Amino acid sequence: MTKIIIAILFILPSTIWGQTFTMPVRVNLDKSMRADRAPMMKLDRAGNIYIAWISGADGNGNGPISMAISNDGGETFSNQAVCSDAVCNSNFQRTAQFVIDTKSNIHLVWTGNRVNAQPDIWYTRSTDQGKSWTVPVSISDADDSSKYAQDFPSIACDSNDNLYVSYLDSRETQRMLSPNVHLYLTTSNDGGKSWSMHKKADVFTGGIGGTCECCAEKIACSPEGNLFIVFRSNINNVRDIWLARSTNRGISFEPPLKIVTGDWNINACPVSGPNIAIDRNSNAHIVWRDSRDDSAKIHLYYAFVPSASVTTPANQRFDAEGSQAPNYADIAISPSGNFRIIAYETFNYDMRYILVNGATPLVNNRPFNVNAGTTKSFASIQFGRDSIRYVCWQDSKSDAGDIYFMKEVSSLVVSPTNQVQLTKPVDAAQRVVQPITFSWSALSEANSYEFVLAETSNFMVALVDSLALKTTNILLKTPLVENQTYYWHVRENVGALKGSWSQTWSFTAHPLAGVRSQTTTTDADWSFYPMPLHSGIQRLHIIRSSDRGATLVIYDLNGKALSKIPLSNSPSQVVTIPHLASGTYYLDLGEASPQKKLIVAE
Repeated sequence: MTKIIIAILFILPSTIWGQTFTMPVRVNLDKSMRADRAPMMKLDRAGNIYIAWISGADGNGNGPISMAISNDGGETFSNQAVCSDAVCNSNFQRTAQFVIDTKSNIHLVWTGNRVNAQPDIWYTRSTDQGKSWTVPVSISDADDSSKYAQDFPSIACDSNDNLYVSYLDSRETQRMLSPNVHLYLTTSNDGGKSWSMHKKADVFTGGIGGTCECCAEKIACSPEGNLFIVFRSNINNVRDIWLARSTNRGISFEPPLKIVTGDWNINACPVSGPNIAIDRNSNAHIVWRDSRDDSAKIHLYYAFVPSASVTTPANQRFDAEGSQAPNYADIAISPSGNFRIIAYETFNYDMRYILVNGATPLVNNRPFNVNAGTTKSFASIQFGRDSIRYVCWQDSKSDAGDIYFMKEVSSLVVSPTNQVQLTKPVDAAQRVVQPITFSWSALSEANSYEFVLAETSNFMVALVDSLALKTTNILLKTPLVENQTYYWHVRENVGALKGSWSQTWSFTAHPLAGVRSQTTTTDADWSFYPMPLHSGIQRLHIIRSSDRGATLVIYDLNGKALSKIPLSNSPSQVVTIPHLASGTYYLDLGEASPQKKLIVAE
């Protein structure tokens, strides 16, 4: 494995409108004037950076897949070919799509031809950070039998390392059952060793329409395996954006939700697919292009879809000049969920950048200030854990087509001089009656406030983290354990800026009124916290409505009982649970007690 060493290690940053970028780093090693195209970037849980692209694409856009990996924050990149047989088509926004699971295994899919020249979806994986790869296999199901064309794959992975691949499928058109191609899904629960029978995902009410035949689709999932597939439809030549969702890991799909508020009627394929990111609350953030408002220009749109919403969301148009190229825009959400970034390409091959806090653009339609070539396209963006923004793209600076990487390191957190003053409950208050109202002083420049409650004064594990409160108080209904000491603090939000934290105050709680019931024999109403539980924390607070003994059983997603923990007859108690890897589990108290979902975060 060859390693590229950068002689100038980010010594000369350049700044534009408050944005500070590192010097661009050339990722690919090839200098043969061949076109390296269409990069895609991901990060693993350790913060290592992975970039895949099509290497030396021929005149038809086909070429082998290469991958570069950086273990030092983008200062150096290793380079290796994925597989000489992994020949991917890169036209019409196609590229190598991949995910990295919780064990840092890489799972990669792409469009390539079979021996009969039909396009197919291929898969390979690496368990050693790209040093070696499995032999590529087709993920076609038995009903396909190499007869029907598949295209535009996308891949996602949940916190239990289940894999989900969505793609466009022509089996219904080739069987003359439908005039449209359709969106399909296949899954793997054994790390890509086997794949399920494929499931149709664009289940339109009344069977109307299907998917646009040559627009890329994208899949994303929540940690527990709720699936979100965003795609462009074709319903009698209306080419709109829709969202297909599954809440049972792809077993079934709800009717798609229309995302656009206006119709784009075009008797052709726009060759412009959408993109999606899911935040930590399972809300969907979607970007796409269409020209419904201006037939001469294509515009960039954004929509926010709250979790489980069944209403077409408001559409926000960011750009005014309408100079966007058809290549899809990319979107990423910060780890805190406060910020999102959007990158897109203009018709003059410039890259533009949008940074948004809530509904407020902080950096809007500004070019990336990079010393690059005249052609820049296929921007791929990610947030690092430290909220530094990473971007890679296809560039003509040094060759017919090269892959470059850089970071934007300007801070998203700036502390205004004012500090919130806490008012109640007073510091060190004892046995505060529940439910508890917390309040603090107002600051004139604040747009909102962030309130955090924790069991420890270092706030390592937050029981409550309310990010954007519009008031100066919050009523806490979560039951707290009697005589346990809790800590809280508050800070202001001023646009994108965050104030310094207030002083940290503490208190202990009085038992919640009505928790103990001498007549209740089942736990019809019980709760626990913290939620989510962070991996490594092995304590759960259990609040029950009965005063009887019980057994807490922890199940995995396959229904296997992982642990059985006896509970005392106290309605409020702390139990020690075994170490649980990040993922989704279920808690059960038996009898008529409702089962509760437990999410373990990293």
